[in-house]
Amino acid sequence: MESKEIFPVPSFFQKLVSTGCLTEDALQHTSDGFWAVTSSIAEILAEKGITTFPNDQGQDRDCDKFFDDWYLYAVPWDGGYIYSLFKMREQEHDAENGLIADGDTPGVTISFIALEVDVLKKCLEDPSFANRKALNQEINRVVSKRGQRHHRALKAYFLRPQAEGPYRIAELYVSFLAGLAENGCLAVPNQYTILSRNPKERIPRFLAANNEAAGYPICDRDTIRLRDPSHLTPYEKNALLATHTADTSFHAFAAEVRYHACFLVPAARIPIPFLGRSLYDSAIRADMTIGETELEGPAPFHNPNSRWVRLQEKYHTAL
Repeated sequence: MESKEIFPVPSFFQKLVSTGCLTEDALQHTSDGFWAVTSSIAEILAEKGITTFPNDQGQDRDCDKFFDDWYLYAVPWDGGYIYSLFKMREQEHDAENGLIADGDTPGVTISFIALEVDVLKKCLEDPSFANRKALNQEINRVVSKRGQRHHRALKAYFLRPQAEGPYRIAELYVSFLAGLAENGCLAVPNQYTILSRNPKERIPRFLAANNEAAGYPICDRDTIRLRDPSHLTPYEKNALLATHTADTSFHAFAAEVRYHACFLVPAARIPIPFLGRSLYDSAIRADMTIGETELEGPAPFHNPNSRWVRLQEKYHTAL
């Protein structure tokens, strides 16, 4: 019988546990070596009493308004691990409430840029002005700064249709959203409210069919209703995913991640006229939101019969 490879806990994650920044329960992993932390960067920093950071102008900003949506992940590489960040954001309302914070648009983003974890380690050990500023700059480099390059380990992992990481992130995201429900109800995102005005749009049409297949109304123009938020049905998971990422299944979500990884090639770095950026710039962070992105185009991952989605189904038949 062929033995499966054993993937130990990434050393940096072990360090976070041993120093009290994480509990072991905050670590999730898959059989192919993908690891994710379910405590946000803001929560990790808070364990060491770090609640603010200076921006590039030296102005204090709240960690829980900028780092609350970002989470660590790792993939195996050369006998160790490469680390990066993924985002899980609900519909936030910071801008309309006049708060200084990051964006409010819900969705998931997976960065293919390697994170220098020593910068975070140094900040946790010594939260000086300089170290907190350096951490902010490093996180910005990974999640938003232009002109970056991907790490080949991250591309190689997510390019594989067999990769289990996208499915684990999708599962974490719908569970995260369900945890925000009050009495089983969660308001739909603002962007979906706009889309739902036209029932012929792709997402409203899917949700109507999803309701019918479930045999009960999960989602209307205003609300997602969950019978038991701690035990989601497949239909409820798909409704949460569709309204927040525009992907109508875990397979479509994984196909979109892989689609981004496919564009991490030199030819994609040629700037698009009048846009000021290249396909590579858009692909280096897989951004799954209800809003439009540059890589949407024909969006084969939004077609359940496309080869992109069918390939995912081939390797993940249990879903």
